[in-house]
Amino acid sequence: MLPGAPTRGLLTVIVTFYDETPFIRTALRSIRNQGIDNLELIVINDNPERFDDAALVDLTKGFNARVIHHLENKGLSAARNTGMDAANGDLIGFLDADDYYTVGGLAKHAAFARETGADITHAGCYVGREGSANGVPLMRDALLHMKQRVVSGRMAAQEAQFIVSSWSSLYRADFLTQNALWFDVAQRKFEDRLFILNTVTKAQTVAFLGEPVRLWRQRANSISSARTTPEIHLLQVQLLEKCLDHIKSESRINAWPQRYEKRELFNCVSRLIWDMDILPALANDDPAYKEMGVRIQTLLGSDSFGHPIFADPMVAATSRVGMKTKKGRITRTDFFTLHKFWREGQFAQAQALMEARAPVPTAPPLVKHRAKRLVLHIGLHKIGTTYIQHHLMKHRASLLRKGVLVPQTGFDGTKDLDGRPGAMSGHQGLLRALRQDDDVVWNALHQEIALSPARTVVISAENMSFPTASNRGALIETLMGRLGDFAQIDVVGFARRPDAYVEQFYREWVTSAHPSGSRSIHEVLVDHQDGLTNFEALFTPFEEATGMPVAIGDFDALRAKDALWSGFCDLAGLPDAFETLDVPRYASARREDVLLMQLVNMLHPKSADRTRLMNAFFAHSSSENAAAPDQSLLSPQTRIDLLARFETHSADFAAQRGFAPDLEQAKATLAGEDWQTADTIDIARVQAVLDVGAQIVAQTDSQQAKALSRPSQGGGRSEYTLKLQLRPWAIRLLKRLRKR
Repeated sequence: MLPGAPTRGLLTVIVTFYDETPFIRTALRSIRNQGIDNLELIVINDNPERFDDAALVDLTKGFNARVIHHLENKGLSAARNTGMDAANGDLIGFLDADDYYTVGGLAKHAAFARETGADITHAGCYVGREGSANGVPLMRDALLHMKQRVVSGRMAAQEAQFIVSSWSSLYRADFLTQNALWFDVAQRKFEDRLFILNTVTKAQTVAFLGEPVRLWRQRANSISSARTTPEIHLLQVQLLEKCLDHIKSESRINAWPQRYEKRELFNCVSRLIWDMDILPALANDDPAYKEMGVRIQTLLGSDSFGHPIFADPMVAATSRVGMKTKKGRITRTDFFTLHKFWREGQFAQAQALMEARAPVPTAPPLVKHRAKRLVLHIGLHKIGTTYIQHHLMKHRASLLRKGVLVPQTGFDGTKDLDGRPGAMSGHQGLLRALRQDDDVVWNALHQEIALSPARTVVISAENMSFPTASNRGALIETLMGRLGDFAQIDVVGFARRPDAYVEQFYREWVTSAHPSGSRSIHEVLVDHQDGLTNFEALFTPFEEATGMPVAIGDFDALRAKDALWSGFCDLAGLPDAFETLDVPRYASARREDVLLMQLVNMLHPKSADRTRLMNAFFAHSSSENAAAPDQSLLSPQTRIDLLARFETHSADFAAQRGFAPDLEQAKATLAGEDWQTADTIDIARVQAVLDVGAQIVAQTDSQQAKALSRPSQGGGRSEYTLKLQLRPWAIRLLKRLRKR
């Protein structure tokens, strides 16, 4: 902190930035919109090699932020220290550049901090699941920190030992200065817990606001989800060492009860079991982990605990022992045994126990169709999949006469008349049954295949490759098992230029009311650009399952020749003489309509409402501005970067399987493109959305009123009819009388 007394009444918020370009303006806007007059906003650029002064000027424009640039990347701890060193406020808070405050949340948090004068004022947070704008209260906060109160005395607030992150609290600057409290720069990552323990063990007063005020995004490539390496594991191990050492030291100095040490030891063992994937490397005697194994043994030492530990209220509220988790159900006996194995360096035995407790999915019996061939069309969004499916349905009888079965089981067919023109889902019913573990649908499919004389079976569904699913490997393995044992399985699909595919994929998400449809394309790219541009990762699981290379057709080239259907027949090895028909085409939404639907996704929390509004909008207004020029949501440079990513990871793999676009020509074309950002939206399109929305709301209100006014079975007025007529205070009074 700066020399001299901090400015009274000034709140300093420190935002650390590394590469969160799609998110930082949302973070800064959430701070500015709090309406706090005395506010100092400091942004620390910890990635100067990639983002220069001009880049940060653009990213922070309009937010009155003071930007401080590191000369080199120093890590999150050093970045926060830089912000603290530059802070003028008497109250200091932190926010990661990819998180944001709720409306009025920070203002309420700051007001409570000033009202209490506490050294630390904690507020809960929401967790935003990857790919979703919706948040749920963080479990630790929900269990321990949802009661508003102020606690005085060193470690009198015992639950403060279990605060999750430094950015969940506001700190008095004088308190930090007087106790020389800084982040440990050796912890470039996983820095929060040590800083929390350093502060809560020094604080004389801790206040709890008792409600969440910010949202923590869980996203791909963040610290909490990035792939672990020996370097990451070392940071995690040394964090456990420092935290346990700190609690032991403070306990000795202050003569605290032993429970504080026991809790921290319990936390260490829990982290090793559930949160760190270090055990397989230790069990396999990986040379890079030899020293870490010794350090873990030293960390756990000779300390132990018995069953009374579970009677500790803090442990009881946070323990995962006995619960169903991704690592399986670890019992109390397992917990004590694992602690013993870790402490004694018996890592192979610990790994064997963990493997024995790991959940084992129950695989359905493998159905055999060894006399038949399966063609699996793993369609992708906006790459002709719907067009192909229309042909498969139109030619179904003719295909069957030539020995090709397109199963009706699980085939959704065309959507309702109020849906988007040309929409068809194909065998999406099979994918739903896969996720729901629905034996009825799969048994019906296999019966249909077994009873058919056809020797070739064609199954087609969009996104059967599950490109954005976090558990796609398990899904593909389950899918291939569900499909059964065929004489041959040929996996086919189309591809288009990766930059176009990524954008069309996003447009389809937004305009089909997908849960991620409220996010910007740049936010979605953070999570999914690797999965959508790395063809080797996309298709290799199918090749491993079938023992055959995937056949990839060039969508752009075939569409240019109006040969998409004939190209599919060639790719799938179907019989000749199936003509191209005039079937509906499922057109992509235009850029301005995508932006409008992004807004609809954000404002309508119910998926059913979003879907009805969008279906009605596109059914009646999709062609009104079809002749106007359309542009990409992405800048030419971003699209060039996507092509370069594809070239690095996938070009050779894709070319060997039939897809070899001219990337250099594409880059040259993009470099000369006259592209403009989407600065305006036609007011007529906005009015069209408003009109359809009003119609949907009116219809919904009418249906609800009709349902609520139905007479009760006794013939009299229903309780719901009374609720429509009574004031809220009267309804509450009736409820209280009824309880009596």
